[in-house]
Amino acid sequence: MKARRLIGCIPHLIVCALYVPLHNYGVDLYIGVYGGLTSRGIGIGMTPDLMVQYFVVMNAITFFIPKLKLKVLCVSFMLALILYYFLPHYPVRAMAYTLMGGVLTFAAIFAGQLIDRLFFSKREVEA
Repeated sequence: MKARRLIGCIPHLIVCALYVPLHNYGVDLYIGVYGGLTSRGIGIGMTPDLMVQYFVVMNAITFFIPKLKLKVLCVSFMLALILYYFLPHYPVRAMAYTLMGGVLTFAAIFAGQLIDRLFFSKREVEA
């Protein structure tokens, strides 16, 4: 059982490691399209750090939730909270953080489910 949980943790660790470089790439793209980060006259301060921490915490929570429906509900709550935080003042940032957080978290959840089915379901049936 410990190996099963440890291997199931790998997709969540990978997406948490991918979040920062993807965020930096998104910031460069945003600067290229819209000018500077404060081109609208308002900076968002420590919000990117908050989003990284929130993403990591929510991935940890979804990892420890055993049922898929509850995981999807937890991620949906995360995405709704991100939208509430950014809209209506920062629609581009709301879209970017919601898409990046949602896609990466759902990818980790479904990769973990796939790994579990491929490697561990057969062993339980054979035993």
